Amino acid sequence: MDLLLNRRVILLVGGNGSIGRAAQEVLREEGAIVVVADRADTNPATTVDLTVDVTDGESVRSAVDATLAKHGRLDGLVVLSAIFSAKPAVAISADEWDEVLDVNLKGTFLACREVLPHMQRAGFGRIVLLASLAAQIGGAVAGAHYSASKGAVLSLAKSLARQARRGVVPGVERGDEAENPALAASAAEIDITVNAISPGPVESAMTAGWNDDERQRMMAAIPAGRFAQPREIADAIAWLLSPRTAYIHGARIDVNGGALMD
Repeated sequence: MDLLLNRRVILLVGGNGSIGRAAQEVLREEGAIVVVADRADTNPATTVDLTVDVTDGESVRSAVDATLAKHGRLDGLVVLSAIFSAKPAVAISADEWDEVLDVNLKGTFLACREVLPHMQRAGFGRIVLLASLAAQIGGAVAGAHYSASKGAVLSLAKSLARQARRGVVPGVERGDEAENPALAASAAEIDITVNAISPGPVESAMTAGWNDDERQRMMAAIPAGRFAQPREIADAIAWLLSPRTAYIHGARIDVNGGALMD
């Protein structure tokens, strides 16, 4: 199936990790223009187009502005930035809690906040957020701070989905539509979707640090009998970025090999 992504501009925030690099490959195969924004110190063997600190609003705004300045449009946003920790709850310091929530949740919010108005003005956009099976089961391996942050990402996706189609016509400043509802385009005229993908364990740098007991415990709970490959998550991301998925909105897409069925 042609996903109709040719020449679409996709911003991958936190796009230089295992899933991000797979997403770059899949999207470029589909003809998309991929912009990778990440920390400067992530995987120096690969290219980062824009350096970004997702916990800093100005840094995130600069990355979005730079993408628009170079390409003149922004069709899709994928937020992959995350810190993983398996530390027990009683051992998590307040600073560690804040660090994980700042990257995983605040960073996701900041990226969406900056991108969404541009998509509303254009009348088109796709936003894909990365949650986790840990958000749904409490984290068999993941720490409480990671699980809580990813649960909040799921809630954020639903909240943004309810607001995304309250758009504005091109040229109207943000907020003006609240003063004059006649300026607002109808929801049916705005093709913007916000969805979350919730992966189970993935063969990645994150799970590479798990010990044999943790890996075997998780593997036993997966009917598919294995961890996902990054490309399998990337394929789901590309599908949700497609113009063909206009009626999938506010959804959680589970990619977990059957580890959780609900």
